[in-house]
Amino acid sequence: MKCLAKFVDPLIILLVMVAEPRAQVPKPTPEQTKWDFWVGDWTLVGTARDAPTDLEYKSVWTLHGRPILGGFFVQVDQVWKGNGPEEHSLEILSYDPSKRTHASTGFTNFGSTWVATATYDDGTVVETGTTTTSGRKVIKFRGTYVFSPDRMAVSMTSESEMDGVRWTNFTVKGTKAKAPVRTK
Repeated sequence: MKCLAKFVDPLIILLVMVAEPRAQVPKPTPEQTKWDFWVGDWTLVGTARDAPTDLEYKSVWTLHGRPILGGFFVQVDQVWKGNGPEEHSLEILSYDPSKRTHASTGFTNFGSTWVATATYDDGTVVETGTTTTSGRKVIKFRGTYVFSPDRMAVSMTSESEMDGVRWTNFTVKGTKAKAPVRTK
C-alpha cells in the first residue's frame, strides 16, 4: 500500500495542477513602459564639467538598457569615460502606480548614488533629482533629454547645483545602435 501511495499522491497533485485554471501573468501598462526609450545600446558624446570651477573635458557615455522583471522595470548599465578613471553605474528605471511617478535610482563604482523623478512631454523627458557622493556631498541635478521622433537619437543637457552654485554639468548627443524589440 505504501508503494501505491508514492505514485498516487504525485499523480493527484499533477491532476489538480492541470485542472486548476492558471492566473494570467500581468503585463506592464503603457505608463510602466515609458522608460523603454532607453532599451538598447546607446553612445552619447559631448563635454562635461564635474564642478563649477573645473575645466571642461570631452566625455563618452555608453549605456545598455534592457527590460527586467517581466518588463515592469528597465535596467541600464552605464560606462562614463572622461576626466579620470572610468565610472561604471547601474540604474533602475521604474514607475510607481500609487504615486503616479517615474523614478530612477542609480549606483556607481565610486560609491555615489542618485534618485530622481522624470516627467514626459512628447519627445522630451525632464529628470530632476539628487546625487549623493561617497564623501556625502549632495548635488541637485536637472537633466533635459530631447529625443528624435523615432527615439533613435537624443540630445541632453544636465545642470547641477551644489552649495548654492549652479553650472552645466554636461551636454551630450547620442544615438541608439538599433531599435530594440520588446519581448512579450
